[in-house]
Amino acid sequence: MPRIRIATGCHPHNAKYFDDGLEADLRARLADPRVCAVGEIGLDFHYDFSPREDQRRAFRRQVRLAKEAGLPVVLHVREAHDEALALMREEGFPEAGTLLHCFNLGWDVLEPWVEEGCYVAFGGPLTFKNADDVRDAASRVPVDRLVTETDAPYMTPEPMRGMTCGPEHVIFTAARMAEARACAPGEERAELLRQMMENARDLLDRPATAWQKAASEARAAGSAGAALPHEGL
Repeated sequence: MPRIRIATGCHPHNAKYFDDGLEADLRARLADPRVCAVGEIGLDFHYDFSPREDQRRAFRRQVRLAKEAGLPVVLHVREAHDEALALMREEGFPEAGTLLHCFNLGWDVLEPWVEEGCYVAFGGPLTFKNADDVRDAASRVPVDRLVTETDAPYMTPEPMRGMTCGPEHVIFTAARMAEARACAPGEERAELLRQMMENARDLLDRPATAWQKAASEARAAGSAGAALPHEGL
């Protein structure tokens, strides 16, 4: 069983709650070496569960925090790709990487993100009957920037639509990805699957960052210091 890694962040739906206290809590969580990314963060102008200015503010602050912590970001962007891209360019893409989560649009939207070196994750929408534009986009992403995902419990792929999505369903997305990229069954398809797994591990299964190590050491030192008075009783 591969190791479980954690991404943590304030989703744009909850951006109205992002304040100094929540950022302090997030910093404490990011210090855990099991945490591999800041996310999902971004902009969601479809639901607008948080005011857009709150979304922008929380997004910027978390991108800056990810860069400070040496961690990649996982982006949730809906009906806001142009503005999200402009914001990322203003703030600077983290050196540790950027992952576009559950991408389900066409190449015209995706191309500038790929040009910035982003990883792109495709989930169940890649398999939907009317998603030729999504499959075309997936066929154009450099193979070393390509990953699959579930977005569980949502976006269950064909032919399992109507069920609750789970990790086991990613096999259907991966198979459709191979078809979209014209990878023949056998070694060619196996190589694509190996490469996508390698991409995911390169981005999300890294050793603790220097920032995480320093934060963990500081926390341990603080805990030891707090215990000293009791040791003298």
